[in-house]
Amino acid sequence: DHTVQIINPLQGARSSSPIPEEFHNISEISTTVHCDGLLVCRCNETRTRRCKLAVWNPFLKHIKWIKPLGFYSVNDFYGIGYNNVSRDEYKILRIFEGELEDDEIAVIGPCEPVIQIYDFKTNAWRIIVDVGVSIKGNMYWVAHWNKKPELFILCFDFSTETFKVVCNVPFQCNVLDTASLSSFRGDRLSLLHQREETTKIEVWVTNTLNGDDVVSWEKYLNVTNPDLPTLHTDHDLAHPSYFVDKNDSIIVWCEEVMEDEAADDYVCVSVYEISKDGTAKKVVETGRCNLGNYDRSFVCGHVYLPSLVPVPE
Repeated sequence: DHTVQIINPLQGARSSSPIPEEFHNISEISTTVHCDGLLVCRCNETRTRRCKLAVWNPFLKHIKWIKPLGFYSVNDFYGIGYNNVSRDEYKILRIFEGELEDDEIAVIGPCEPVIQIYDFKTNAWRIIVDVGVSIKGNMYWVAHWNKKPELFILCFDFSTETFKVVCNVPFQCNVLDTASLSSFRGDRLSLLHQREETTKIEVWVTNTLNGDDVVSWEKYLNVTNPDLPTLHTDHDLAHPSYFVDKNDSIIVWCEEVMEDEAADDYVCVSVYEISKDGTAKKVVETGRCNLGNYDRSFVCGHVYLPSLVPVPE
């Protein structure tokens, strides 16, 4: 319906805002990531079935299309951040597999990952050789090595344009557990862990992120209640998004599969407020969608603050 849902969990209010007309010929916005209110959106075009990339500030209603070196793929992985010397020097990170061949998808078989940086100062892509959550200009992800279950935090530094392992996560995570990364008070990482077998929720917080300082974790919240909602009920659904408010309640956005004996199962998007004593209150529930007709690529959630940062020219 060409709209974006805006949920204010503190007021329990939900509203809609029209997306720019430039998006009306897009069949879906399949990937979004943001920094300082700027959203990088990978769009699938209806007519040509090709992918396009846009930077969008929904609050200011500004949008800019980013031309590729060759073509964009549905398997691309993106980040956005800035040089810590200047907040005006925004950059886009792109990771993909394959070779570029003038608008043609040409490579079949295993390929080495390719890393590109788009610099808004030059309006051009650069290929980097040998080299989620955005905090203080850098991107952070929960990651694991191939064929190893241990999780760690991976960072991309937009100033040096290099990857680095920041630290391990502070818990053992089973394959069905939920681990969701967020920012905390603007300068720290926060990590929510929900155990699949108990629904117990832990929230861990790092020390302040300062360059090369050692990063350590401290358990910030520990919520135990057998009636807690399962925040990631199906691995085909989107990962939950959350933040910790000033009262130390967890405000979390998640997708839920609901069973209906009289009809088919359905999916809805819910926002919960979970207090320190384990009380869970559903603040908002969006419209329900039949599970058989549900396409999760249309749905994603971000903790977003309205921003006056203009889309770089």
